Amino acid sequence: MSEKSTDYDVIVVGAGNTALLTALRAHEHDARVLVLEIAPKEKRGGNAYFTTGIYRIVHNGIEDVRDLIPDLTEEERNIIIEPYTADDYFRDYSSVTENLVDPSMMELIINSSTDAIRWMIRKQGVKMELTSFFVKRIEGKLHFLGPVPISAKGGGAGLSDYLFDRVENMEGIDLLYETGARKLLVDGSGKVCGVRTKSCNGMKDYSAKAVILSCGGFEANPEWRARYLGANWDLAKVRGGQFNMGDGIRMALDIGAQPFGNWSGCHAIFIEADAPQPAIREDTEKTSKRMYIFGLCVNALGERFVDEGYDSTENTYARYGQYALIQPERLVFQLFDANGYKTVIEGAIFHDYVNAPYTKADTIEELADKLGIPADTLIETVSEYNKSAGIPGGNNHWYKFTGRPEDAHTEGLDLPKSSCAYPLDTPPYYAYAVTCGITFTYGGLKVNKRAQVLANGDIPIRGLYASGEIIGGIFYQNYAGACGQLTGAVFATIAGKNAVLDHKE
Repeated sequence: MSEKSTDYDVIVVGAGNTALLTALRAHEHDARVLVLEIAPKEKRGGNAYFTTGIYRIVHNGIEDVRDLIPDLTEEERNIIIEPYTADDYFRDYSSVTENLVDPSMMELIINSSTDAIRWMIRKQGVKMELTSFFVKRIEGKLHFLGPVPISAKGGGAGLSDYLFDRVENMEGIDLLYETGARKLLVDGSGKVCGVRTKSCNGMKDYSAKAVILSCGGFEANPEWRARYLGANWDLAKVRGGQFNMGDGIRMALDIGAQPFGNWSGCHAIFIEADAPQPAIREDTEKTSKRMYIFGLCVNALGERFVDEGYDSTENTYARYGQYALIQPERLVFQLFDANGYKTVIEGAIFHDYVNAPYTKADTIEELADKLGIPADTLIETVSEYNKSAGIPGGNNHWYKFTGRPEDAHTEGLDLPKSSCAYPLDTPPYYAYAVTCGITFTYGGLKVNKRAQVLANGDIPIRGLYASGEIIGGIFYQNYAGACGQLTGAVFATIAGKNAVLDHKE
């Protein structure tokens, strides 16, 4: 590789999908850009590579979807899709994050959502498709039953490969692999003016008019997880990339950046109990197991511990993973009878169950024996649930996927199931062993609406910007599905633009 210049307009630290979009946005404004990626080329892509690549956006129904995805099939062009308004978005976002997110920041993200996707499509050539796992045929017509109609073609992995190809073939953008950022360089006036890096060739400084941190949180750092998230979090499995150690956060804090957000919170889901560590890139998101709403969750003692139907899956899956860490052996079993299994597998709602390892039995007692959990307890758990299940009325739209006429909830249980509460009484029975898989952390850096990183007193640090999961204050306690990649895209467009225009000579 030939020696590159050390002088740039913008340096982007990180090379996930948000970072690459950030670099492309800066380049669009005539900046010479350097992208620093700590991973080797064969492990590039960060967390984004492991996602489904779905985006929650404001839309007016099928008309907007047709505009964003012009190559829909004829049948898809007539799919029934309810509009998802800014008010709907604000309600869902604020509800799951306990109204802790700054409303003005939520409004910025929500109101910019569709424009960010249009920019990706029209300016950067990104291809989108209909999010297939929310599609159901009802009475001969296709219906879209979720709030997230847009997905990147090929998921997060497909988008990552496309963006890398685009960046690597773009004149004016340099990309360095196996080059970790170690220190932010600051001039005598206090302005960030570059980055000190470390690679196999040693330490090297790169100068720039602005630096954008887009290198994620600290989910891959077990010491930080134990320090900030609490007991047992050092034992959680990392669902995505193995390189997010919090280096970008540390560098920014070292020069006075303000820590912000829910530092004891994170996005954590149920993943296969034997999921390899580090995560295998080819598996992408397939070790995820998020359709517990159609069955029951029990621990290794055979006891339920969570309301599986408390809310829609996209509003609970990123929170429920943490509960596995406080169960015996950090182990959970998702149980389904034949009806639930048919809904999840044959309905292909989430393809991450297809070909996944499971335990099958003709009776609950046999299932307990095969799982190594107390049969008497599991039989009692399922029996008590079945007696209270099937009461008409629930709070979830997923009932439409079951093929049953109405939703159901339980009555009389100390721990209720609020929706999709149908008896588990049709053999055979299936169990998936899962544990906690952490995706990303919620604590990070405080930024303003221009994506400038702020010091104490909310004073912008000149020359320093951020995009993606490194930004704190975007999520608290929980996560509305498909908001992460969307928020990254929104701040990519903001940070990439402002880092250039604020420092034009």
